[in-house]
Amino acid sequence: MAHDFVPQSIAVVGAGAAGAACALGLRAAGHRVTVFDKARGVGGRMATRRAQWTEATGQVVTAEFDHGAPHFAARSPRFTAALARAEAAGVLARWQPRVHVDSPLSPAGERFVPVPGMPALCRYWLADVPLRLQHTVTELRRGEEGWHLVDHDGRADGPFDQVVLAMPPQQAAALLAGHHDAWAQRLRALKMDPCWTLMAVTDEVDWPWDATEPPRGPLAWVARNDRQPGRTAPAGCAAWVAHATPAWSAAHLEETAAAVADELGSALQALLPRPSGGTLRWHHAAAHRWRYAVPVSGRLDPWWDASLGLGVCGDALGGGDVEGAWRSGDELADLIAIELEQSGATVATVD
Repeated sequence: MAHDFVPQSIAVVGAGAAGAACALGLRAAGHRVTVFDKARGVGGRMATRRAQWTEATGQVVTAEFDHGAPHFAARSPRFTAALARAEAAGVLARWQPRVHVDSPLSPAGERFVPVPGMPALCRYWLADVPLRLQHTVTELRRGEEGWHLVDHDGRADGPFDQVVLAMPPQQAAALLAGHHDAWAQRLRALKMDPCWTLMAVTDEVDWPWDATEPPRGPLAWVARNDRQPGRTAPAGCAAWVAHATPAWSAAHLEETAAAVADELGSALQALLPRPSGGTLRWHHAAAHRWRYAVPVSGRLDPWWDASLGLGVCGDALGGGDVEGAWRSGDELADLIAIELEQSGATVATVD
């Protein structure tokens, strides 16, 4: 007996670390994968934002901020191997930040930073995968031909043999309703803390740390973004990224971005040294809200229902960090590939 491999058509909704890892694993197993994402680019919370403003002199200035996941570590051998390949390809750099912490239990250790921006890693992983960006999937429809993905204009893509959802749990729950209500209910119960992020540029200051974890106040993490590998700041300036605490972010969730930027800017300024004989000059300040940023629950295994051809992965199941998201997608790809090899994607033939 021999088996002829029959590749499956699989849609992955979400182009962050989890979706990219799942798509990469499924393609390695020989399947046809298309990745959908509502954003203009890949990466999810591995994001870099570009800002531009005009100084009083009339000069137009630009700066970039890694305003989502700022950097990450590697613990598992499989993720370490994946990062080694990316590092060899020139899209990843190692970084040992100087972090000021009040607790010796919070060492920074070596970190990895995609270059030239945070999305570069997912862009590398998805280089050969068909992408449908700026494509918001609002509904899943399942019929005799398979799955169709419907956008907000009612246009449907498909059919697909399987669908993977790699997105925040509340968004995945809305798509699962009517198809797998038990999963939808479990996902709605998975709490994700929000995070407001400040992106700011000030004059250069005498600040010896690359990052700090303030012990009190609204800020949980403050970093000199221009000190990460491959990053810069306008001449004579410092670029800052500051994450608010989950509690503060939740309490101010519906405030305007401008109001949040003012409040977090004041908190940041209180941490920085004042220039001799003057006040610190601010060139730019803006805030971004991550409504679903940090899962409250611990790590969960990815979900796969072979009878429906439906799976769920993501950082909410993986524990919240970049490695957890990647492992969630990578493990789901293995589950699907093994299941399809055993029962759905081979046809027995006689030699």
